[in-house]
Amino acid sequence: MSLELIKESTRVNYVIGEESSQTIVEHDIIVPDINPDVLRILLLDGEVVVDENSKVSRNKANVKGTVRYKILYVSDDGNQQIKSINATSDFAHSFELSNNNSESKMRIKSDVEHIDYEILNGRKINVKTIVKFNAKLINESDQEVVRELRGSDDLQILKESLDIYCYLGENFSDYSLKESLEIPVGKPSIKEILRTDVKIVGKDYKISDDKIIAKGDINILTLYIGDTEDRNIEFMEHEVPFTQFIELQGVDENSQCDIDYRIDSYSFEPEEDSDGEFRILKSDIKVLLRAEANSKKNLEIISDAYSMKSKIDFETQLFKTSRIVCQDTSQIILKDVVKINGDSPDLSEVFNVLSKPNLFESSIMDGEITLAGTVNNSILYVANNAEQPVYCHYNEMPFKHNIKLDDLKTNMNCEIDLEIDHCNYSMVSENEVELRVVINVYTKAIDQTEHRLITKAVESEQQEIDYKKIPSMIIYFSKYEDCLWDIAKKYQTTVDDIKKVNKLDNEELLLGKQIIIPRKTVAPN
Repeated sequence: MSLELIKESTRVNYVIGEESSQTIVEHDIIVPDINPDVLRILLLDGEVVVDENSKVSRNKANVKGTVRYKILYVSDDGNQQIKSINATSDFAHSFELSNNNSESKMRIKSDVEHIDYEILNGRKINVKTIVKFNAKLINESDQEVVRELRGSDDLQILKESLDIYCYLGENFSDYSLKESLEIPVGKPSIKEILRTDVKIVGKDYKISDDKIIAKGDINILTLYIGDTEDRNIEFMEHEVPFTQFIELQGVDENSQCDIDYRIDSYSFEPEEDSDGEFRILKSDIKVLLRAEANSKKNLEIISDAYSMKSKIDFETQLFKTSRIVCQDTSQIILKDVVKINGDSPDLSEVFNVLSKPNLFESSIMDGEITLAGTVNNSILYVANNAEQPVYCHYNEMPFKHNIKLDDLKTNMNCEIDLEIDHCNYSMVSENEVELRVVINVYTKAIDQTEHRLITKAVESEQQEIDYKKIPSMIIYFSKYEDCLWDIAKKYQTTVDDIKKVNKLDNEELLLGKQIIIPRKTVAPN
């Protein structure tokens, strides 16, 4: 009789490869006609936005994107005013991928690693930016597992319990914030906006049936020139909470979710209030969210089988799946007194500090991750110097951080994201600034498991047996890693018969234990 395999199909995904690359984006930034010439650059930084159309083809990652530059500079006029320029530079970059197949999906993370610039003349700045990429290749497939085996009344079947993390899929959503933000009391009206920085903090989510509820706070930092006689540089901060629903079929409270938040675009304009003063910051912000989810399913599957009447040969296939073992959110708190010395002029007033974390090294041991890196701080301040009234001092704060994760193993893959939560500063003296920087550390440990699953079973006639040579009983002494299933299969009997004859309550065997194996095979009449 032919064997019938009863199967169940499930969708899985797992990482099949990871590659890193760099490229140099060079661009000449032209000063807008309405702006005065550039005398000296205070701060030039940038952020990378990768195009969603970036894709994998022919073993290559083809990445398209844009570098958004923000420049604060001292103008070449009698008043040496502070001015700003926002500029963009598009790029395309390709790099080789290994372990790729035609159905692989790619997840790209990118960041600015370093920026060099040169003032070619008062109207042109040459910028060279090193952009780094990390690409993960993810394979999605439908995997079948054998739940039952039918076709013979004397089949001996071995089952095992298997946790499979079924891939539920991904979905995208976007949130638009159009808000009129009031200037804080005590701050002057807006004369000119110099710089805005937008980030998402307080990320969290909840799950209801077939829906993910993503939450966060949009943090907005604004540097502007006040509408006063002295045209002082002012700084203000706003935080706006938001909630966005992401539909995802099959997701429930037991699902594992991964949500990526990204600021896609933003713009700000001063707006008049009811008194005709520019005390409103009109904002237009678009947030993109991508969510994917997995659901844990426990299955009883067939891992082996044999028959006393026939021979069964199995074909197997290696099955891979990924699961999130543990997640953690922790904080790094750094404090330091920064000395302003050397060629930098003395302080009169600090009006902003911009901080960016850089992770240099991460090492994984069982139960612990060790991180090492720096926070790069750009301290913008008013100087006690008529020739250089505004200045930017650069500072690095090194850090080390340990994260305890009980379920973490050395061979697991860890995803680590650093985000500045906030930076507090205060002047200590005319050449000292006290900084307190808080970094949020988001850690996710991912384990990739492998199982060999039965895909096909072929039954054939058993070789002719000389029953005269088969003893009615065999005495066997157990060896290291012996199990009753393997012994019963080898001697064509059953686990139940061995347990019954030897009066065994369970299937655990001590090394060197004497086992009586009864003959199960019976010669035909």
